[in-house]
Amino acid sequence: HYREGQQAVIDRLLADKNVAAVFPTGGGKSLCYQLPSQLLTGTTVVVSPLIALMKDQCDALAARGIAAARLDSSMPADEFRAAVSGVRDGSIKLLYVAPERFFNERFLATIGTLDVSLFAIDEAHCISQWGHNFRPDYLKLAELTKNLGADRVLALTATATPEVLSDIRAAFNIDPDDAIRTEFHRPNLHLRSCVVDSDDQYGALVDRLQQRPRGSTLVYVTLQKTAEQIAERLTADGFDATAYHAGLESEQRGEIQQQFIDSDQSIVVATIAFGMGIDKSNIRYVYHFNPPKSLEAYAQEIGRAGRDGKESVCEVLLSPEDRTVLENFTYGD
Repeated sequence: HYREGQQAVIDRLLADKNVAAVFPTGGGKSLCYQLPSQLLTGTTVVVSPLIALMKDQCDALAARGIAAARLDSSMPADEFRAAVSGVRDGSIKLLYVAPERFFNERFLATIGTLDVSLFAIDEAHCISQWGHNFRPDYLKLAELTKNLGADRVLALTATATPEVLSDIRAAFNIDPDDAIRTEFHRPNLHLRSCVVDSDDQYGALVDRLQQRPRGSTLVYVTLQKTAEQIAERLTADGFDATAYHAGLESEQRGEIQQQFIDSDQSIVVATIAFGMGIDKSNIRYVYHFNPPKSLEAYAQEIGRAGRDGKESVCEVLLSPEDRTVLENFTYGD
Protein backbone atom coordinates (compact mmCIF):
# COMPACT_ATOMS: atom_id res chain seq x y z
CA HIS A 1 0.00 0.00 0.00
CA TYR A 2 1.00 3.63 -0.35
CA ARG A 3 1.67 6.07 2.43
CA GLU A 4 -0.01 9.45 2.32
CA GLY A 5 1.06 11.53 -0.68
CA GLN A 6 3.08 8.84 -2.45
CA GLN A 7 0.48 7.91 -5.08
CA ALA A 8 -0.27 11.58 -5.83
CA VAL A 9 3.42 12.17 -6.58
CA ILE A 10 3.93 8.98 -8.61
CA ASP A 11 0.74 9.50 -10.68
CA ARG A 12 1.89 13.00 -11.63
CA LEU A 13 5.38 11.80 -12.59
CA LEU A 14 3.91 9.08 -14.78
CA ALA A 15 1.78 11.80 -16.40
CA ASP A 16 5.03 13.60 -17.40
CA LYS A 17 4.74 16.39 -14.82
CA ASN A 18 7.45 18.04 -12.72
CA VAL A 19 6.64 17.45 -9.03
CA ALA A 20 7.68 18.64 -5.58
CA ALA A 21 7.20 16.32 -2.59
CA VAL A 22 7.37 17.77 0.93
CA PHE A 23 7.03 14.77 3.24
CA PRO A 24 8.18 14.53 6.87
CA THR A 25 11.30 12.53 7.74
CA GLY A 26 10.34 8.87 7.39
CA GLY A 27 7.32 9.75 5.22
CA GLY A 28 8.44 7.61 2.29
CA LYS A 29 10.03 10.05 -0.18
CA SER A 30 12.39 7.45 -1.65
CA LEU A 31 9.62 5.29 -3.11
CA CYS A 32 8.48 8.31 -5.14
CA TYR A 33 11.48 7.90 -7.45
CA GLN A 34 12.40 4.25 -6.86
CA LEU A 35 9.09 2.90 -8.18
CA PRO A 36 8.89 5.15 -11.29
CA SER A 37 12.54 4.33 -12.07
CA GLN A 38 11.48 0.73 -12.76
CA LEU A 39 8.54 1.78 -14.95
CA LEU A 40 10.17 4.49 -17.08
CA THR A 41 12.22 3.63 -20.15
CA GLY A 42 15.40 5.65 -19.48
CA THR A 43 17.65 6.37 -16.50
CA THR A 44 16.52 7.88 -13.19
CA VAL A 45 19.23 10.15 -11.79
CA VAL A 46 18.94 10.91 -8.07
CA VAL A 47 21.04 13.78 -6.74
CA SER A 48 21.79 13.55 -3.02
CA PRO A 49 24.42 15.23 -0.82
CA LEU A 50 24.37 12.22 1.49
CA ILE A 51 26.88 9.48 0.68
CA ALA A 52 25.57 7.36 3.59
CA LEU A 53 22.02 7.53 2.22
CA MET A 54 23.14 6.60 -1.29
CA LYS A 55 25.04 3.58 -0.01
CA ASP A 56 22.15 2.48 2.27
CA GLN A 57 19.60 2.74 -0.53
CA CYS A 58 21.74 0.92 -3.09
CA ASP A 59 22.29 -1.93 -0.60
CA ALA A 60 18.58 -2.08 0.30
CA LEU A 61 17.54 -2.12 -3.37
CA ALA A 62 20.08 -4.83 -4.18
CA ALA A 63 18.57 -6.96 -1.40
CA ARG A 64 15.24 -6.63 -3.26
CA GLY A 65 16.77 -7.60 -6.58
CA ILE A 66 16.79 -4.06 -8.00
CA ALA A 67 20.03 -2.84 -9.59
CA ALA A 68 21.12 0.65 -8.53
CA ALA A 69 24.48 2.39 -8.65
CA ARG A 70 26.04 5.43 -6.99
CA LEU A 71 28.71 7.79 -8.20
CA ASP A 72 30.52 9.62 -5.40
CA SER A 73 34.03 10.72 -4.53
CA SER A 74 34.65 7.76 -2.20
CA MET A 75 34.40 5.12 -4.97
CA PRO A 76 37.39 3.31 -6.51
CA ALA A 77 37.86 3.86 -10.28
CA ASP A 78 36.85 0.30 -11.25
CA GLU A 79 33.54 0.57 -9.34
CA PHE A 80 32.89 3.91 -11.03
CA ARG A 81 33.49 2.46 -14.49
CA ALA A 82 31.25 -0.57 -13.74
CA ALA A 83 28.43 1.73 -12.63
CA VAL A 84 28.64 3.88 -15.76
CA SER A 85 28.79 0.76 -17.94
CA GLY A 86 25.68 -0.72 -16.26
CA VAL A 87 23.73 2.50 -16.78
CA ARG A 88 24.74 2.70 -20.43
CA ASP A 89 23.70 -0.87 -21.24
CA GLY A 90 20.37 -0.44 -19.42
CA SER A 91 20.98 -3.06 -16.72
CA ILE A 92 21.01 -0.25 -14.11
CA LYS A 93 18.10 2.19 -14.29
CA LEU A 94 18.64 4.03 -11.00
CA LEU A 95 21.74 6.17 -10.54
CA TYR A 96 22.61 8.11 -7.35
CA VAL A 97 24.98 11.05 -7.82
CA ALA A 98 26.58 13.51 -5.39
CA PRO A 99 25.98 17.18 -6.36
CA GLU A 100 29.68 18.03 -6.69
CA ARG A 101 29.95 15.54 -9.57
CA PHE A 102 28.14 18.08 -11.75
CA PHE A 103 31.16 20.38 -11.58
CA ASN A 104 33.24 17.77 -13.43
CA GLU A 105 33.18 18.36 -17.21
CA ARG A 106 34.05 14.75 -18.00
CA PHE A 107 31.16 13.53 -15.86
CA LEU A 108 28.79 16.02 -17.52
CA ALA A 109 29.84 14.72 -20.92
CA THR A 110 29.10 11.15 -19.75
CA ILE A 111 25.70 11.90 -18.26
CA GLY A 112 24.80 14.10 -21.23
CA THR A 113 24.67 11.00 -23.44
CA LEU A 114 22.04 9.30 -21.24
CA ASP A 115 18.29 9.22 -21.77
CA VAL A 116 17.25 10.77 -18.42
CA SER A 117 13.60 9.89 -17.80
CA LEU A 118 13.54 11.30 -14.25
CA PHE A 119 15.85 13.74 -12.49
CA ALA A 120 15.21 13.59 -8.73
CA ILE A 121 16.75 16.12 -6.33
CA ASP A 122 16.85 15.00 -2.70
CA GLU A 123 17.16 17.62 0.09
CA ALA A 124 15.82 20.15 -2.45
CA HIS A 125 15.53 22.86 0.23
CA CYS A 126 19.31 23.29 -0.24
CA ILE A 127 18.51 25.30 -3.40
CA SER A 128 16.85 28.10 -1.46
CA GLN A 129 18.76 31.00 0.07
CA TRP A 130 15.86 31.22 2.56
CA GLY A 131 16.38 27.60 3.62
CA HIS A 132 18.25 26.46 6.70
CA ASN A 133 20.82 24.53 4.67
CA PHE A 134 21.54 26.61 1.53
CA ARG A 135 24.13 25.11 -0.83
CA PRO A 136 25.18 27.24 -3.83
CA ASP A 137 26.06 24.11 -5.86
CA TYR A 138 22.34 23.25 -5.83
CA LEU A 139 21.57 26.33 -7.93
CA LYS A 140 23.49 24.71 -10.78
CA LEU A 141 21.16 21.70 -10.70
CA ALA A 142 18.22 23.76 -11.93
CA GLU A 143 20.19 24.73 -15.05
CA LEU A 144 21.36 21.15 -15.51
CA THR A 145 17.83 19.73 -15.68
CA LYS A 146 17.25 21.92 -18.73
CA ASN A 147 20.61 21.10 -20.36
CA LEU A 148 20.19 17.34 -19.81
CA GLY A 149 16.74 17.36 -21.35
CA ALA A 150 15.31 15.38 -18.41
CA ASP A 151 11.74 14.28 -19.19
CA ARG A 152 10.50 15.11 -15.69
CA VAL A 153 11.85 16.46 -12.39
CA LEU A 154 11.09 15.48 -8.81
CA ALA A 155 12.19 17.79 -5.96
CA LEU A 156 12.09 16.18 -2.49
CA THR A 157 12.47 17.63 0.99
CA ALA A 158 11.28 17.03 4.55
CA THR A 159 10.97 20.70 5.49
CA ALA A 160 10.06 23.68 3.35
CA THR A 161 8.54 26.99 4.46
CA PRO A 162 6.28 28.69 1.87
CA GLU A 163 9.25 30.84 0.74
CA VAL A 164 11.49 27.80 0.30
CA LEU A 165 8.82 25.82 -1.58
CA SER A 166 8.26 28.82 -3.85
CA ASP A 167 12.00 28.86 -4.66
CA ILE A 168 11.95 25.11 -5.39
CA ARG A 169 8.93 25.43 -7.67
CA ALA A 170 10.43 28.37 -9.57
CA ALA A 171 13.80 26.64 -10.03
CA PHE A 172 12.35 23.42 -11.41
CA ASN A 173 9.25 24.75 -13.18
CA ILE A 174 6.70 23.01 -10.93
CA ASP A 175 3.02 24.04 -11.02
CA PRO A 176 1.31 24.81 -7.67
CA ASP A 177 -1.02 21.80 -8.07
CA ASP A 178 2.01 19.52 -8.49
CA ALA A 179 3.58 20.46 -5.14
CA ILE A 180 2.43 17.70 -2.76
CA ARG A 181 2.81 18.50 0.93
CA THR A 182 1.67 16.04 3.60
CA GLU A 183 1.01 16.62 7.30
CA PHE A 184 4.14 16.47 9.39
CA HIS A 185 2.49 16.05 12.79
CA ARG A 186 3.93 12.87 14.34
CA PRO A 187 1.76 11.84 17.33
CA ASN A 188 4.33 9.31 18.63
CA LEU A 189 6.91 12.07 19.25
CA HIS A 190 6.69 13.65 22.70
CA LEU A 191 8.18 17.16 22.49
CA ARG A 192 9.55 18.54 25.75
CA SER A 193 11.75 21.38 26.88
CA CYS A 194 13.15 22.76 30.10
CA VAL A 195 15.28 25.76 31.00
CA VAL A 196 18.48 24.93 32.89
CA ASP A 197 21.51 26.86 34.13
CA SER A 198 24.66 26.09 32.15
CA ASP A 199 26.16 24.55 35.32
CA ASP A 200 23.24 22.09 35.53
CA GLN A 201 23.00 21.30 31.79
CA TYR A 202 25.17 18.19 31.75
CA GLY A 203 23.61 16.90 34.99
CA ALA A 204 20.14 17.28 33.45
CA LEU A 205 21.20 15.22 30.44
CA VAL A 206 22.66 12.44 32.62
CA ASP A 207 19.50 12.49 34.72
CA ARG A 208 17.36 11.85 31.61
CA LEU A 209 19.66 9.10 30.35
CA GLN A 210 19.61 7.32 33.71
CA GLN A 211 15.90 7.60 34.49
CA ARG A 212 14.45 6.63 31.11
CA PRO A 213 14.67 3.14 29.56
CA ARG A 214 17.79 2.69 27.43
CA GLY A 215 17.41 3.24 23.69
CA SER A 216 19.20 4.65 20.68
CA THR A 217 19.88 8.30 21.48
CA LEU A 218 20.99 11.38 19.55
CA VAL A 219 22.34 14.37 21.50
CA TYR A 220 22.64 17.49 19.34
CA VAL A 221 25.20 20.19 20.18
CA THR A 222 26.31 23.31 18.31
CA LEU A 223 30.12 23.06 18.40
CA GLN A 224 32.54 20.26 17.52
CA LYS A 225 34.48 20.69 20.77
CA THR A 226 31.22 20.37 22.75
CA ALA A 227 30.49 17.06 20.99
CA GLU A 228 33.92 15.75 22.01
CA GLN A 229 33.63 16.99 25.60
CA ILE A 230 30.12 15.63 26.24
CA ALA A 231 30.92 12.24 24.65
CA GLU A 232 34.04 11.93 26.83
CA ARG A 233 32.15 12.82 30.00
CA LEU A 234 29.32 10.38 29.20
CA THR A 235 31.83 7.60 28.49
CA ALA A 236 33.56 8.30 31.81
CA ASP A 237 30.15 8.08 33.48
CA GLY A 238 29.52 4.61 32.03
CA PHE A 239 27.50 5.37 28.89
CA ASP A 240 28.23 4.01 25.40
CA ALA A 241 28.71 7.44 23.79
CA THR A 242 30.55 8.62 20.67
CA ALA A 243 31.19 12.10 19.24
CA TYR A 244 30.34 12.86 15.60
CA HIS A 245 31.11 16.04 13.67
CA ALA A 246 32.39 17.30 10.32
CA GLY A 247 35.98 17.49 11.63
CA LEU A 248 36.32 13.70 11.64
CA GLU A 249 37.69 11.74 8.67
CA SER A 250 34.94 10.48 6.34
CA GLU A 251 35.90 6.84 7.01
CA GLN A 252 35.59 7.41 10.76
CA ARG A 253 32.22 9.13 10.32
CA GLY A 254 31.01 6.16 8.27
CA GLU A 255 32.06 3.71 10.98
CA ILE A 256 30.28 5.72 13.70
CA GLN A 257 27.10 5.89 11.60
CA GLN A 258 27.16 2.13 10.99
CA GLN A 259 27.74 1.33 14.66
CA PHE A 260 24.83 3.59 15.59
CA ILE A 261 22.55 1.96 13.00
CA ASP A 262 23.46 -1.54 14.25
CA SER A 263 22.97 -0.73 17.96
CA ASP A 264 19.73 -0.21 19.86
CA GLN A 265 21.29 1.47 22.90
CA SER A 266 24.22 3.63 21.80
CA ILE A 267 24.46 7.40 22.13
CA VAL A 268 25.86 9.73 19.48
CA VAL A 269 26.71 13.28 20.51
CA ALA A 270 26.66 15.20 17.26
CA THR A 271 26.65 18.51 15.48
CA ILE A 272 24.17 19.01 12.64
CA ALA A 273 26.65 17.11 10.42
CA PHE A 274 24.92 13.93 11.65
CA GLY A 275 21.50 12.62 10.74
CA MET A 276 20.50 13.59 7.20
CA GLY A 277 19.67 10.42 5.33
CA ILE A 278 20.46 8.05 8.21
CA ASP A 279 18.07 5.14 7.70
CA LYS A 280 17.44 4.13 11.32
CA SER A 281 13.85 3.66 12.44
CA ASN A 282 14.29 3.03 16.18
CA ILE A 283 15.87 6.23 17.54
CA ARG A 284 14.07 6.57 20.88
CA TYR A 285 15.49 9.87 22.13
CA VAL A 286 16.66 13.13 20.58
CA TYR A 287 18.10 15.61 23.06
CA HIS A 288 19.12 19.14 22.12
CA PHE A 289 21.92 19.94 24.54
CA ASN A 290 22.24 23.20 22.61
CA PRO A 291 19.27 24.75 20.80
CA PRO A 292 18.71 24.15 17.07
CA LYS A 293 19.49 27.03 14.73
CA SER A 294 15.93 27.38 13.35
CA LEU A 295 12.47 25.85 13.49
CA GLU A 296 13.18 24.04 10.22
CA ALA A 297 16.38 22.57 11.64
CA TYR A 298 14.45 21.53 14.77
CA ALA A 299 11.80 19.78 12.64
CA GLN A 300 14.52 17.94 10.67
CA GLU A 301 16.43 16.87 13.78
CA ILE A 302 13.52 15.61 15.89
CA GLY A 303 12.10 13.96 12.76
CA ARG A 304 14.84 11.35 13.06
CA ALA A 305 13.18 9.92 16.18
CA GLY A 306 10.53 7.21 16.19
CA ARG A 307 10.35 6.47 12.50
CA ASP A 308 9.07 3.01 13.46
CA GLY A 309 5.93 4.67 14.87
CA LYS A 310 6.77 3.85 18.49
CA GLU A 311 6.82 6.34 21.36
CA SER A 312 9.90 8.57 21.36
CA VAL A 313 10.99 11.59 23.40
CA CYS A 314 12.51 14.79 21.98
CA GLU A 315 13.70 17.26 24.60
CA VAL A 316 15.48 20.60 24.51
CA LEU A 317 17.69 21.38 27.52
CA LEU A 318 17.70 25.13 27.08
CA SER A 319 20.44 27.18 28.69
CA PRO A 320 19.96 30.96 28.25
CA GLU A 321 23.72 31.37 27.77
CA ASP A 322 23.48 29.39 24.49
CA ARG A 323 21.74 32.35 22.91
CA THR A 324 25.12 34.10 22.58
CA VAL A 325 26.54 31.38 20.30
CA LEU A 326 23.47 31.46 18.04
CA GLU A 327 23.61 35.26 17.84
CA ASN A 328 27.28 35.06 16.83
CA PHE A 329 26.33 32.71 13.98
CA THR A 330 23.52 35.05 12.92
CA TYR A 331 25.66 38.19 12.88
CA GLY A 332 28.50 36.28 11.22
CA ASP A 333 26.14 35.33 8.37
